[in-house]
Amino acid sequence: MSEKTEQPTEKRIQDARKEGQVAKSQEINATVQLTLTLLWLIAEGPDLYDALAKLISYTVDATNLSLDAATVVLTEHVVSLTMRFVFGLGGLLALSLTLTGLIQSGFLFAPKAIQPQAKRLNPLANAKQLVSITKLFELGKMLLKVAVLGITFTYMIMRFGPSFATLPQAQPSAGLAVCVQLAQWMWAVLAGMTAVFAVADYGMQYYQLRKQLMMSHDDIKQEHKNAEGSDEIKQRRRELQQEVQSGSLAGKVAKSSVVVRNPTHIAVCLRYEEDETPLPQVLEYGREARALEIVALAEQFEIPVVENVALARALIASTQPGDYIPETLFTAVAQVLQLVRARLDEAAANEDADEDEDADENGENEENDRGEEDEEKDDDADDNVDDDGDAGALDPDGHKPEGHDPEGHAPASARDPETQRDPGRDDQESADAGHRKP
Repeated sequence: MSEKTEQPTEKRIQDARKEGQVAKSQEINATVQLTLTLLWLIAEGPDLYDALAKLISYTVDATNLSLDAATVVLTEHVVSLTMRFVFGLGGLLALSLTLTGLIQSGFLFAPKAIQPQAKRLNPLANAKQLVSITKLFELGKMLLKVAVLGITFTYMIMRFGPSFATLPQAQPSAGLAVCVQLAQWMWAVLAGMTAVFAVADYGMQYYQLRKQLMMSHDDIKQEHKNAEGSDEIKQRRRELQQEVQSGSLAGKVAKSSVVVRNPTHIAVCLRYEEDETPLPQVLEYGREARALEIVALAEQFEIPVVENVALARALIASTQPGDYIPETLFTAVAQVLQLVRARLDEAAANEDADEDEDADENGENEENDRGEEDEEKDDDADDNVDDDGDAGALDPDGHKPEGHDPEGHAPASARDPETQRDPGRDDQESADAGHRKP
């Protein structure tokens, strides 16, 4: 464990306040109360002196009254004097306690400070506190108080001792005045001494609190880590910032060559183009819900998705969006890209085979259609010949003579072998030319 050498942070101080750990000295409260009491006695002294003198006088006179009358008179004066003390001095002291508490620690409500804790009942922990610096300081402070008060009272007795010897011979009012003056002197000395102890005690309390709240470098790092949130929250915040800065998630997934997943917790978008990227590049990655979103977008854009737990974890642990893959992952990523390319080639081959089958089927259908068209043409030609009814072209038995052409052309055997012209067609052309002459 590292040493606690660093000053406490503001968060550390605020957390301690919530638990009621603040620098607070009870000596300050005692000093304020003693001072206010002394001031109140000085301010109310004459009236209190008269009230006490009357009470003594009424008490003496009550001996001559009946019991009922004496009870009524004395009760009235005692209640009046008591109310002045209770509402006057008591209210002032209660207000002083509230103000001194606010001055020392401010407005503070710490329920944890009053909750029962098991460690407070641990005898070993309590035994360690008995020999702590704080306890030794409290012991020394108490002994010093006793010594100072003893010296003060000794001096007062020596100073006012002769006056005490003559009090039995003086009037009651004179004895009361001496006692009041002596009490004021002793009260003033006590208040002054308590003020000195209050300053020292508050300094000690503040020192002990700061020492208790000291932090180590590890504590400060852990506090910063907790302030930023858990790893998942920080990762999600970083992903959102990167998405805002570099474009939409859908656009990155659409540009990916492959998505490596694990299988629902992590998804990494990889892009590799030989002419554009020197190495495979991590475009984006996500965890949990974001990983599922990336996979859904990849399926929508028909981007290959490969499940590789080890590679997905290694990529998300060693890279950031926009980084090229490290050298240690070259082999694993190359295998994934080869697998994807093999899948794509297989899919392309299947598509080509399907296209060839479709082409063969279309060719057969076209040949069948052409055959049917030829048959229809032959049938139409036969029908036209029958409809012409060329009777001259028939022999007496009703058959066509051999070599006869329905149009009057000579058969191929009667043509001039040199010119391959039809003599019958030449005679016909000559006859037509004779008719066209005027």
